[in-house]
Amino acid sequence: MHIQSFNRSVCCLVVFGSLAISCSGTTSTQGGGKGGAPSGGNTGTTSTGGATTPSGSGGTILGTGGKGSGGAGSSVGGTAGGGAPGSGGGVPGTGGKGSGGASSSVGGTAGGGASGSGGNPTGGVTGTGGQTQVDAAAGGTRDAATTGPGTGGAGPGSGGTSLTGGRSGSGGNGLGGSTGTGGAAGGTTGNTDGGPTSVVTCPDLPGAVKSPLYSVTVGGTPVFVEKLTKYSPEMQVHYAYASLSGSGTATVAITVSESFSSFTVSPKSRKLSATKSGNTVTFDTGPNYLILQFDSKELLFVLLDAEETNPPKVGDANVKSIADYSVDNTGATLVTSKIQSAINAASGATQSILYFPPGKYQVGELWLKSNMTMYLACGAILYGSSNTGDFNTGSGGINIEGMQHSLIRMYQIKNTKLLGRGVLDANGVAIRAAGLNASLLNIEQSSNITVDGVVVRDSSYWNTLSYRSDQVTIQNYKVINCRPTTTTYNNTDGVDFVESTNSTLYNAFLYTGDDGMAPKNEDSSGTINTKNLTHQHIVVYNNSVGCKIGTNSMGQSMDGITFKDIDVVKAGRAMTIEAYDTAVVSNATFEDIRVEAADSMLINLALDVPPTWRTAANTGMYKDTYFTNVSSDVKKVISLHGKSATVNIDGVHFTNLTIQGKTITSKTDSNASWDINSYVSNITFQ
Repeated sequence: MHIQSFNRSVCCLVVFGSLAISCSGTTSTQGGGKGGAPSGGNTGTTSTGGATTPSGSGGTILGTGGKGSGGAGSSVGGTAGGGAPGSGGGVPGTGGKGSGGASSSVGGTAGGGASGSGGNPTGGVTGTGGQTQVDAAAGGTRDAATTGPGTGGAGPGSGGTSLTGGRSGSGGNGLGGSTGTGGAAGGTTGNTDGGPTSVVTCPDLPGAVKSPLYSVTVGGTPVFVEKLTKYSPEMQVHYAYASLSGSGTATVAITVSESFSSFTVSPKSRKLSATKSGNTVTFDTGPNYLILQFDSKELLFVLLDAEETNPPKVGDANVKSIADYSVDNTGATLVTSKIQSAINAASGATQSILYFPPGKYQVGELWLKSNMTMYLACGAILYGSSNTGDFNTGSGGINIEGMQHSLIRMYQIKNTKLLGRGVLDANGVAIRAAGLNASLLNIEQSSNITVDGVVVRDSSYWNTLSYRSDQVTIQNYKVINCRPTTTTYNNTDGVDFVESTNSTLYNAFLYTGDDGMAPKNEDSSGTINTKNLTHQHIVVYNNSVGCKIGTNSMGQSMDGITFKDIDVVKAGRAMTIEAYDTAVVSNATFEDIRVEAADSMLINLALDVPPTWRTAANTGMYKDTYFTNVSSDVKKVISLHGKSATVNIDGVHFTNLTIQGKTITSKTDSNASWDINSYVSNITFQ
């Protein structure tokens, strides 16, 4: 793992393993707030904070033993207790205190800096790098607590501790804190974007093809761009992936090897200010999932996550490395049985976290167990076998549309996690060509499941299925399927909750050949009905429907399904309910939806065009569907079609619907394109 912490004029590069550290330049950080008055704390008998060393190589020198004014814990974006950014400790006397203090400033620089060189380690104890805490102020924006980067070098002592900080809204005075010998200067004014930002890159995936078209840097650090050549002849997408620590922004620079005249950065709702110079485009962003289009060239995804919080590591008491099982990590041989044995051993054990270090692991179907965690480190990839027989390793579970097997199975388990910034690749192009419909991840009849952070790509069928499961949380999730450009679709849905309850998909990127999200009811017995599902903060680009309910809708009800804060960059239809079976779909909510492109329909509530590929009862109805804060850049059809007086749509509620910047006020408003039949009632506008 490589971490680069960058300032506007200071650059610190830390490469763990060889522990190469270098710092130079000034202390103004990229990111940072507006800055408040650095009144600090008690001045005591010595100087009031001292001068910040510009080199970042030793922190600040104060008089011996006295109290400086402390960091300006209140200043929004100020440098709080501890050394100056990148210092890692002051110049101590014997037993003196170094940096590493805690900061409560909003967007301030955490004490200890970004893994600086530290002070003279004579006496004292090693500082820890400090933490950025949540400001307890009223007003303004609060930043979540995150651990500051690095260990503070070999600097001694813990440094001064910032106390309450100031009010984040006003950037007022903080109380500062007591600073030991070697504390930080009080209250350096920062910039406008929050605290310092560091870039965390991953080792290159084994066998990954480097993009010949795009090169990307984030904060000046090169980030590997992979070209998914195996998707040929479909769109061969390119993607760059990294993480950002801190609360500020990083400058992303994208250079295209070919000339181009136009480009777009989506989602447009992010309002990123991008500039073009020659063949290079630059913009500043925090964690974000972005799609870039240069003329009509192949797409580029820039996927930037927030840094992981306290990820497991080899050596932790509860961690077992897969390397201990003598597993081939080159991808040359099938290692399903060895990994399955390790999974079985981790279930309920003291070492319940099964850790996959960087490398390529060729596998067939794997079955996770209860009370365990599978952790994929950045640079690790579990790659599906091309032999369909390797996906028949277990029995049990539902067969949906000929799809029973999966790369990763969670069947009748509980309290299980799948975490990390590694990759699951189902090798779906090869598997589909060989005649097997398999999902990438199947969560079935399970509860209390967390999936967080992984990239999941190239499923042969639905990518991620949660069936009859409760309390499933999927977040920070990146789906990159093969999306047809030579045909219409290929059944590669993104994430489908089926007969599931109390579950959430949060902060996701869905690039799919079929529906992005499509909750369903599959079982005609209706013993379990879909209820309380939330899909929130999603970027979707696909061939079929962006946000969909159906088409399978057996059972009695589908209630409380929410799509919120969604950017539909491209879809065939943006928002759809097509529930053609027996369930009553009620209280469906589409809120804060932004549509950039839709091929045919903006909204489609349909009960009169049942599927031709299966028999449908077609007796359901839709009650109270809400469209709130929906905006569209394109004027496409809003189609509301019931089937009969009893199979109908009752209650369609529009609040702040805008199309091409114009507010829609009625079902006859000419700024929208309407198709409404007589079996729809109670249409309202606000």
